[in-house]
Amino acid sequence: MRGSAEELYRELERSPEDWSVRLRLVRSAVEALELDEAKRLVRESPDEGPLPAELQQQIHALLVEGARHLDDPMRDLPTADD
Repeated sequence: MRGSAEELYRELERSPEDWSVRLRLVRSAVEALELDEAKRLVRESPDEGPLPAELQQQIHALLVEGARHLDDPMRDLPTADD
């Protein structure tokens, strides 16, 4: 499902347990450097128990590795391999 953030937020309201939508919003927030919003999206999920390991890894990659990548001022510079 492709769509604007507004459409994704509406979809999340209808299906708050849908992690495919939630992860798209988290990714969008990380890309926009809105890490507080990304973390809020994770915290406010309706899941009561631990999340599946694969989902935990995806969240970690987005919040930690994604933010680290976005904070890297050298990320857009060409490399020797380019």
